Amino acid sequence: MASFHYLTKTRYMQGLQCPKLLWLSINEPELGAETDEATQHLFNVGKRVGEIAQKRYQDGVLIAEGHMHLQDAIHSTEAYAESGALAMFEATAKFETVLCRADILKRIKKEWEIHEVKMSTKVKDEHLDDLAIQRYCFDRAGYPINKTCLMHVNNKYVRTGGIDPMQFLIEEDMTEAVSKKMAYIETNVSDLSKVLTCEKCPVVKPGDQCRKPYDCPFFDHCNEPHKEYSIYELPRGQKLYPIFQKLGIELIRDIPEDFKLSERNRRIVQSNKTGKPVIDEKDIRDHLGTLEYPLYYFDFETINPAIPPYDNWRPYQTTPFQFSLHIQKNKGKECEHYEFLLKEAADPRRPLIESMLKLLGKKGSIIAWKKSFEIMVIKNMAEMFPEYKEQLLDLVPRFWDLITPFQSGDYVHYDFHGSASIKDVLPVLVPSLSYEKLEIQEGGTAGLKYELWLSGEMEEKEWQKTHKNLLEYCGLDTLAMVEIMRVLYCASSTF
Repeated sequence: MASFHYLTKTRYMQGLQCPKLLWLSINEPELGAETDEATQHLFNVGKRVGEIAQKRYQDGVLIAEGHMHLQDAIHSTEAYAESGALAMFEATAKFETVLCRADILKRIKKEWEIHEVKMSTKVKDEHLDDLAIQRYCFDRAGYPINKTCLMHVNNKYVRTGGIDPMQFLIEEDMTEAVSKKMAYIETNVSDLSKVLTCEKCPVVKPGDQCRKPYDCPFFDHCNEPHKEYSIYELPRGQKLYPIFQKLGIELIRDIPEDFKLSERNRRIVQSNKTGKPVIDEKDIRDHLGTLEYPLYYFDFETINPAIPPYDNWRPYQTTPFQFSLHIQKNKGKECEHYEFLLKEAADPRRPLIESMLKLLGKKGSIIAWKKSFEIMVIKNMAEMFPEYKEQLLDLVPRFWDLITPFQSGDYVHYDFHGSASIKDVLPVLVPSLSYEKLEIQEGGTAGLKYELWLSGEMEEKEWQKTHKNLLEYCGLDTLAMVEIMRVLYCASSTF
């Protein structure tokens, strides 16, 4: 006999995104991506945001039974409701095939309000569906709902002392918007309940639902990987893909030479056809001609935690915790390397700013890969630390972007696979250097590791290894720029 599965709010949301996702998550979960360290960290942060929200209700009680004891949770919810509880956290109810837990269920006389807590900084359409299934379930289970609200993070909040739950979260009344969703809820519940009991997996072609509103854990199972050098490597080619598909063109090299393309994409096609790089020496020389020595090859690593870890910090503010710097004082001279990364779990911003300002001096080009990011980070720091504002903003006009020749199409190579990322450019132009040998291979992982350390989710022994790995990773970012610059000078006959 097949196991019975309730239509929980998680499953309801999965089913709305894609019925195949719902079916696979129940029947063949092993086909999905495993919960990685980053996803688990998001779960942990989400739990902490929920706990902050609970502090807004001093008279609330927690329904403590976990997901393995949902029947007990239902009984506890009923008992607390009968005893006059004014607010319940993780309140649990069921109606027929539907079972839901509400982040906060608040009593208003003889009726109730549902307050859902999200880590986002605004209300999204999918949040309304989340609230709608809860309202449907609790209303029919005997908890008349007169109001549905959503609490989300206030990204204008600046921490001062402990986290203030009243300021950290913004609450919005979504009752009217949720009411519009209720018109479809019974049909959705009926359709998705059938999916729960279906013996065969629904047939659904891959499409936008594989990424919206959430990345599907079964993406790799349902989507075949694209071939190397396929049309899907063309930058910003979304409107072109259907045209090529109708023409039966799969590979870039098969695109007709007279097909109308952007200049960069035209050069990518040329490189794929000839098997050689396409280099605009004049444009690269002109770009290099704007450099002013000394050269400062500079790179930040950043975090943007939902919950500000220190005072004078906003939720989700992109904030640096580390930098690497290679300084070349004169053309042809070897570089000197400097780096910053605290060993202790402390606010890194002020010492980072002071170290950076001292090393970057008053003149010379500051070379970054996609300078807009570094400039944005510096402007954030100038806003939060007005005593350094003038010095920080003086750095902005000195930034010089090394990504420009690759993003503009002045230097194109078929083995870049249409990308201008330093991770894709480096192994082609400087095969002796590689991120693949490092324990940390990209910025997202670097930021995650540091957040784990700051939040207490990483042991001291593990941090000692991670600290070394972070220095190696960030150091390679700036060394990579040094070596790629050498290649540009040679390619443009500027040496």
